[in-house]
Amino acid sequence: MVPIIAAGVAIWGVQTQRAIARRKATLDHLAVDNVDTDMIRARTTFIKLALGPGGLAPYADNDKEHSKEQQAIRLILNDFELVSTAIQFGIMDFEFYKQQAGGTAIRYWECAAPFVHAIRQKAGRNTLYCEFEALAGWISDDHKPKKRNRLWRKFF
Repeated sequence: MVPIIAAGVAIWGVQTQRAIARRKATLDHLAVDNVDTDMIRARTTFIKLALGPGGLAPYADNDKEHSKEQQAIRLILNDFELVSTAIQFGIMDFEFYKQQAGGTAIRYWECAAPFVHAIRQKAGRNTLYCEFEALAGWISDDHKPKKRNRLWRKFF
């Protein structure tokens, strides 16, 4: 009986520590994003462009491909892609992220959607920035994301 209880306590301890590590990773990412000068400049540019005439879509054109504006837009989009993938792999905590930055993710997706649809059409690939789109959907639809490699992650 004692080994069964000990195993249960050990499993509980591992699961608890993993949950704490996910929340810490999420907090660390959010904190770094708030002080990283490149991210701050990119967010400022993103918002300025999104509120301008035509929004972000004109920056998907070929002649803007290497512009500083498109680089700023892509930096923001790539950050949201990273967050979404990290959540799916259990590296970051969805509930914590949703509470702290969920509204921001939805607003940024609403601004970025025309840009993303334009580059998808241009590239002929509907998968570009699909993780960010999914993240905004999970938050706005109030349902949790699917987990990848769930069984494997339980052990490691």
